[in-house]
Amino acid sequence: MKAFILLLLMAGHLMAVSVDDAAWLLDAQTDLNKAFKKAETAQKKLLLIVVIKDGCSWCEMMVHETLSDKNVRNRLSDMVILVTDIHSKTAENLNTQLTPSMYFIDVAAKKVVHEHIGFEKPGSFIMDIVTAEDKAE
Repeated sequence: MKAFILLLLMAGHLMAVSVDDAAWLLDAQTDLNKAFKKAETAQKKLLLIVVIKDGCSWCEMMVHETLSDKNVRNRLSDMVILVTDIHSKTAENLNTQLTPSMYFIDVAAKKVVHEHIGFEKPGSFIMDIVTAEDKAE
């Protein structure tokens, strides 16, 4: 029984997503200034900011199930992605209270054009991407 509980604890730890792990998995930035420069240089219209927190199972699902989905990845290929922690200055400036939170930023206007708070399945998140693209200048 002790071995089973230990195995469950270890599996749970392996499933936890950190900012660095999520950034690596999503080929994302972790620095806001670098993300904006990359978006401007590549002439991208949108920057997607993903705010997560260590130990958040919904964040884990958002990163591994939704943001890693091949159809979502295809739609996000025209954007720069930034992953940050809820305790970061970026999250604080966005008044983030819950995780996961996603903010679509119009790079030229430097303003939030669409946001979503909470886990979302791939199909629904693609609708958020389309909405953000429509609102970008």
